[in-house]
Amino acid sequence: MREARRVVPMAAGIAWGVASVFVLVAVGRGFEATQRGSLEALGESFVLLRVNRATANRGDVRSNAFVRLESEDIEAIAAGSPSVESLSPKANNWFIRVSYGGELSRATAVGVEPTYSDIVNVQLEPGGRWIDANDIEQELPICVIGYGVRETLFADKPYLGEQLELVFDRGNIEDPLVRRVRIVGAISELELAGDEIYTSHRNVVFMPFTTWERMSPQGFQFFVMRPKSAEHKREALAEIRAVLGRRHGFDASSENTLVPYFDAIAREQEINSIFGGLESFLIAVGALILLLGAVGVANVTLISVSARTFEFGLRRALGCKRRWIFTQVFFEAAIVCLFSGALGFGLGFLGVEFLGSVDLPEGFAAPRAEFAGAWLPGALLFIVSTAAAIWPAARAARVSVVEALHGAAL
Repeated sequence: MREARRVVPMAAGIAWGVASVFVLVAVGRGFEATQRGSLEALGESFVLLRVNRATANRGDVRSNAFVRLESEDIEAIAAGSPSVESLSPKANNWFIRVSYGGELSRATAVGVEPTYSDIVNVQLEPGGRWIDANDIEQELPICVIGYGVRETLFADKPYLGEQLELVFDRGNIEDPLVRRVRIVGAISELELAGDEIYTSHRNVVFMPFTTWERMSPQGFQFFVMRPKSAEHKREALAEIRAVLGRRHGFDASSENTLVPYFDAIAREQEINSIFGGLESFLIAVGALILLLGAVGVANVTLISVSARTFEFGLRRALGCKRRWIFTQVFFEAAIVCLFSGALGFGLGFLGVEFLGSVDLPEGFAAPRAEFAGAWLPGALLFIVSTAAAIWPAARAARVSVVEALHGAAL
């Protein structure tokens, strides 16, 4: 009974420490998985760029004008930028009117090349297709709609093959341009990294770039680029600035001329840095929590050894070897730690399940319990249980037979 009164508080402390570390790791892994998943859904190795104000070498009016690109600029970039692996225009007409069967939606008409889907990792609903080379060459009036447009105009009704009416105001409401396009695909509803305006595929109508040019002959400012590798990004940006500087007469050394509106490569590096630091923090916190448990284990085991001094002396007098006494005390403490750890893992798993079932505040990701993520509390528990059991076991093994039989304390 006395041993139980000593062991139970010790076991409870270890279980609580392991459960706390397990929940902390699960919360961190859940948030990391959410961030990486949203970035992977959008694409991990591209940059969305905008040609900004042209800082001209000459002090003329063009230094205060926005640069408008044409298809020839994209061709020149492809030819003059060896560090660029792939690129595509992302030509936008903001907030056009899209209608079908009396339903109306506001969307952004976006002209792209077929390579856009590889660069930005476009995921399509089953049955549909993406823009291809024939669509570009023939300037076909086809489109791929975002999931927001699909929900607004069609809900659960079939949409493939249907025609949409697009109304381009062109800055003149009294003389709009009306065009009809046929739907060949729709974007899957995925949570994307970035922002709602520039990277979201919710309220967009993608069409072949050549078709977009015919409908909106005003040039464009945005395009996406994937360098040959993350290490080539800075070099690729410099090459693009040099090409556009020569073609549009501005200072290519000014970084203001080419602005990254979304940089997936930098975002991935930030995620690696943030969650690498978070894991180090969790290791430190977990070590401190379980260190307190180790102190309790060592203290309780020492008290137990002191109370059993006569027992160990008698066993030594009867021929029991020191290493057998050491092994007995060590395994008694280690087994208590391991069973307490198993209980802690169970409590931690229940805590993760509970947190996953409640509505968390916006910005908080559901915790993610993974067996692979249990290595941290498991490793810390093993170190703690081993360190806490060795010292009392060594004290028990060094007991003097004469002093023990006389009832002397260790």
